[in-house]
Amino acid sequence: MAFEKTAVAVGNFDGIHLGHIYMLKTLKEEAFKRNLTPLVVTFDPHPAVVLKKRKDFCTISTAEEKREIIEKNLGLHCEILPFTEKFSQTPPEEFIEKTLLERFKAELILVGYDWHFGKGARGNANTVYKICKKRGCEVIKLKPYTVGGKIVSSSLVRGLLKEALLKPAGLFLGRPYWIRRKVVKGKGLGSKLGVPTLNFEGVENLCLPNGVYVVCIDGHPAVANLGYAPTLKGQKRTLEVHILRDFFDVSDRPKIVFKRYLRPERAFKSAEELLRRIKEDIKHAKETFLED
Repeated sequence: MAFEKTAVAVGNFDGIHLGHIYMLKTLKEEAFKRNLTPLVVTFDPHPAVVLKKRKDFCTISTAEEKREIIEKNLGLHCEILPFTEKFSQTPPEEFIEKTLLERFKAELILVGYDWHFGKGARGNANTVYKICKKRGCEVIKLKPYTVGGKIVSSSLVRGLLKEALLKPAGLFLGRPYWIRRKVVKGKGLGSKLGVPTLNFEGVENLCLPNGVYVVCIDGHPAVANLGYAPTLKGQKRTLEVHILRDFFDVSDRPKIVFKRYLRPERAFKSAEELLRRIKEDIKHAKETFLED
């Protein structure tokens, strides 16, 4: 895509929570006032993953999930830049000048209240102001977005998801927490137990704790197990979803909405004991949908 006269917002935008949405709606409004094209620039993988700053770091959303919300829901173009160790060494001044001003033709840059970027994370709003003063671009620094007196942030949402606090997390996201993953072939163990499942990988880095959840998958009520299926000696973290309808149709990358946390994952003494507990989980899941 060729760029000409843009208004740019840059960030990791993990989760696209209400704070991000406030920023991106402001971007759209300010771009319209100046007859500029609004552009969202983000990164993949998340810098914290590449730089290994924390062993327990998890991400709320994938790059494609972010793109879906930004482009389909908010109507903005999204550029995803590959984040590597080499890229992390880019001086902040070079990133502003070469990437935002020259490559993306930014005439307006929106800056988050706590944005730090570039080598050593030494770039901030003041860095942008100094460069734009010389180069003739505008800068708007946004204030923190709060809900109930709390600053909405990705770290806040991650903490809630790690505790399986789905409703509070949804409050700050502005929507129920959901993911998209590709259906993969499983071992057929669920079918042998009489509870066939759709299987999903790529969930190693989900913030949610292992356990059983009530979910919706492409709009169908379902119950899901996130974890290693210890009773059946699973070796890899997976998501297994049992749909509570006899007839259903889902895409190859369905939308999975997490509605309620039922219990932690645990190992059972036998497949029979596991099946009894699965039937209880299904009962509780159906009650959840009746309550809704």
